[in-house]
Amino acid sequence: MPTILDGKAVAKELQAELKARVDALYLEYVFPVLATVRVGEDAAAVSYETGMLKAAKATGVRVRRYILPADVSQTDVAQLIREINADRLLSGLLLLRPLPEHMDEDALTALIQPEKDVDCANLHDLPLFVPCTAEACMELLRRYALPVEGRRAVVLGRSRTAGLPAAKLLLEANATVTVCHSRTENLPAVAREGDILLAALGRRGMITADYIKPGAVVLDVGIHRDPETGRLCGDVDFDAVSPLASALTPVPGGVGAVTSTILMRHVIDGAERNAK
Repeated sequence: MPTILDGKAVAKELQAELKARVDALYLEYVFPVLATVRVGEDAAAVSYETGMLKAAKATGVRVRRYILPADVSQTDVAQLIREINADRLLSGLLLLRPLPEHMDEDALTALIQPEKDVDCANLHDLPLFVPCTAEACMELLRRYALPVEGRRAVVLGRSRTAGLPAAKLLLEANATVTVCHSRTENLPAVAREGDILLAALGRRGMITADYIKPGAVVLDVGIHRDPETGRLCGDVDFDAVSPLASALTPVPGGVGAVTSTILMRHVIDGAERNAK
């Protein structure tokens, strides 16, 4: 059996460290505050918000929530984002997605100022933060003392919120990195070159034993709901991959469990920067 990379345990450990930083800020009358904007009742947005609120409570980060009706106008949401940008008491802004179909998501996220874009939603400006999911992957590798330097890493997926930033972080850690996508020829063979395999293609259960180099560390970024069982699952077929991998993240309880806590770290970073 592989080592199961327990994201919940890593998140708990990280939360304790972040709580100490927040306590130190409180002594200086500096209060990290995250503003969240949710439009409507989309299940994915509500689920992410629930996890975020738990991480905020564990770390001492305050949250100011704005919950708007699904039929709110684009203009009203844009104005709210501008007001949050201008409020110096707010350390970060999280626009929960997906948004209702009548809204232009890119136009709204483009309004978020980089210093408050703790979720790296604005793809138009150079970010001050690393996307939370990519940073969560590296946190798991570090906490479990899994070597990265000199290893060959294969990243399946090139999104700007997961695959590409994760590849950049792996490169900075001195891995040799290959980034694959849906048009990569002979994808299983390329994936089998990876000592570290990061799956972020967004396809439920796509990664089977054919993709795994024996002894590989497998990080599953995907999150889906199985239509038959209703259970959450990832891009990786956990049961098929387990006999080959040396370490593996579960879904749920793996990368996603760390992501909300990384978001809190960004909020705290922002508060500390504002206090200087």
